[in-house]
Amino acid sequence: MRLIPVATMLLWAMPVLAEAQPLPEAVRAMVEAAAQTGDKAKIDVVVAFAKQTNKGAEAEIDRIVADIAASKTAERQAQLASAAYFDNWKGRGQLGASHSSGNSEISSVTFGLNLQREGLDWRHRFDAVVDITDNRNGTDQQRILTGYQIDYKFSDRLYSWGRLEYERNREAGIKRRFAESAGFGWRAIDGTPVRWDLEAGPALRQTRFDSYTENSVAGRGASRFAFKLSGTTQFTNDTAVFVDDAATINNTAALTSKMFGAVGTRISYNLGWEEEPPAGLKRLDTTTRVTLVYDF
Repeated sequence: MRLIPVATMLLWAMPVLAEAQPLPEAVRAMVEAAAQTGDKAKIDVVVAFAKQTNKGAEAEIDRIVADIAASKTAERQAQLASAAYFDNWKGRGQLGASHSSGNSEISSVTFGLNLQREGLDWRHRFDAVVDITDNRNGTDQQRILTGYQIDYKFSDRLYSWGRLEYERNREAGIKRRFAESAGFGWRAIDGTPVRWDLEAGPALRQTRFDSYTENSVAGRGASRFAFKLSGTTQFTNDTAVFVDDAATINNTAALTSKMFGAVGTRISYNLGWEEEPPAGLKRLDTTTRVTLVYDF
């Protein structure tokens, strides 16, 4: 009869004994090395293997990963807090060719530049694309579109933003257009493969067409979507919409692939739509660009 209580105690003690098993140093080093990379996919694989082969050490494995993640986050935040304005900029340059259709059938040389700086509270973005066309009247800047945006981050998802834009598109009858806008943004999806930002707010626009000037108060909405298809390929889709008495839509879908090192290729399709273009012009213009890209 005394064997029953002893057996019961052993059964209750087995999980406790299992949890107390120490994690081998080789496994600990493997988990720490994976956690230091910050690569979620790699961390998940190593952690799953470590837990599978070291029953009872699951909590210790999770604690190692959590401690390293917290340490890296604190280190990153300290670095961002002390960085100067010209620190931590990352960017991408583009050079290639484009073909436009709609109000004109033109092939052009394309230059592009995208810059971004992530701070502790502030995020800065600069983007520019220039199509240079050689036509019968000589070399002409067929299209320029630039923008500078600054975001203030209330949290990982919610932010406010202010943006300045300049556009020139002579084929669409736009000699120059300035736009100033501000509002709130929301990171609807914030994951490793997918990131999606949505923005909305009021705007002012000043447009000089070929024969007249138009100033207006408008609303601006934007979507910025990125989907990492693989370790070397990413799909992006950026949309901006201005609505006043008429609407303007600008959308660019692109597929970017790395070739070697910082060099890659990019294929993009841009759609520009003016609800009320100058007399005699079409509402829709499209531009296809094929470029080499360099990340820095």
